[in-house]
Amino acid sequence: MKAIFYTLIALLLFLSLSLRSSAQFIPDTARMAVGMDIGMPTASISSRYVLTLGGSVRFDYPISKHGYVTADVGYNTFLLGDGALTTQQAILNVPVPPLQMMAFKLGYKYYFLKSLYVQVEAGQTLLLNKTSVYATSSYAFTYAPQVGVLVKMKRSHNYVDGGIRYEAVSSFYNDSDKYNFWALHISYSFDL
Repeated sequence: MKAIFYTLIALLLFLSLSLRSSAQFIPDTARMAVGMDIGMPTASISSRYVLTLGGSVRFDYPISKHGYVTADVGYNTFLLGDGALTTQQAILNVPVPPLQMMAFKLGYKYYFLKSLYVQVEAGQTLLLNKTSVYATSSYAFTYAPQVGVLVKMKRSHNYVDGGIRYEAVSSFYNDSDKYNFWALHISYSFDL
């Protein structure tokens, strides 16, 4: 799984660098994007959760030639791995459900090298199934830096947006666990 993930990262970076010579700067227009994510949890939770799957809707509003303010709503599910069998719920023979989270983030996106961008977002993540995972908190602070590329499609005002994101989510249990993950993001974007 890690080999596939790192191969996709390398492919995305190669694609973004190869497009820089032929692409033009993206026009200063508001855009909406609908996309999906696939990722790998990191650190202490990577033994319990093996994969994240999700989707998002993002709005980009231009504030300069290369800068955009972003608003993002995303849904992620953390899928269980073999390590989930050693949690307190599993020991008590209670089924362990996957984590279901919805993130609300605001941020800034800056285009450099034509269609290549860096983006940083921060906000709150809502744990949708708090009672079934016995969490002590419903909300957690979230930040998410991302690097990506926006490629214009043949049809005018339509784009494919691809990126690599590290999303850090504070604990829902008042402990040191962080619900962090690396994700590949791809979305269909269009001008408003």
